[in-house]
Amino acid sequence: MTTETKPALADEVKAAQRAAADAGIVQLDFVKAPADEVRAANLRFQHFLNEGGPQPAVETATVAAEPPVPLRLYKPDGPGPHPVYLHIHGGGFAQGTLETLDRVKREIASEAGIAVVGLEYALAPEHPYPAAPRQVAAVAAWLSSDGAAHGLDPQRMAIGGDSAGAHLALQQLLADRAAGLGRFRAAALVYAMLSDRHDSPSHRDFGDGSYGLTTARLAWFWSRYLPDAALRRQVLDDLAAADLAGLPPVLLIAAALDPLLDDTLALEPRLAAAGNPVELTIYEGMPHGFLNQTRLLDGARSARDQIVGFLRRTLL
Repeated sequence: MTTETKPALADEVKAAQRAAADAGIVQLDFVKAPADEVRAANLRFQHFLNEGGPQPAVETATVAAEPPVPLRLYKPDGPGPHPVYLHIHGGGFAQGTLETLDRVKREIASEAGIAVVGLEYALAPEHPYPAAPRQVAAVAAWLSSDGAAHGLDPQRMAIGGDSAGAHLALQQLLADRAAGLGRFRAAALVYAMLSDRHDSPSHRDFGDGSYGLTTARLAWFWSRYLPDAALRRQVLDDLAAADLAGLPPVLLIAAALDPLLDDTLALEPRLAAAGNPVELTIYEGMPHGFLNQTRLLDGARSARDQIVGFLRRTLL
């Protein structure tokens, strides 16, 4: 792709970037700054993005795991038991807290009439693979065994996530299927981070930093989450070759200006060929991470509404 034909971010994304800069928000890069500084800057950005929005009832819980997993349960109005959407946040396995996508989760709970569960999994490099997938598995088991005591309906559950969270959600779906479990009726995977092979057209076209997320940062994430190169190859090759038959309906959302776009484009035909109902939408002019900005972006609000509609169709 030449400079002359390089696509531009949507005007509303540029306006959102200016609004964040005017608010003093500075985003740092793991490749260039210490992890604690990057995480602190990201948390400030999350607080900025989370301002406003609906205020559903919120409950907290902790799931026994190693280390324990804090949960935040967002409850819709009305009596339970409520259907459940378990959302796993992104951040390259290296950043994110319960505050990540807090506003989005509040909006989904309020608009879908579904309980949304967010979790704070342990981060790499301090807690590399398999800490995070083991924690997700513990949360899925907790929802099945203890969810009813918290007003949740374990018979009507969906799972999803964005970026690294979408990776963890897909892994959990495959683990459930291997164990003969059918806990999740649907999955919403948003700009999934699935491969460390960074020679794809979307990395070539969008991974240089012009659109935010970089190929270099993704390489850093993988090297910290799966530092053993042989194990990384095994885990990711197994995922790339996995039989996807027997999964529930899947909603795929991608950003058109994202180095991870081809990860989603490769997943969609595999799901369809395996016989799974699958929907794919690519949001033009949007960069990686746009869903988090429902306060600022019409594109993010459209993607959120799509998730709401999908969850209502599959869980209610």
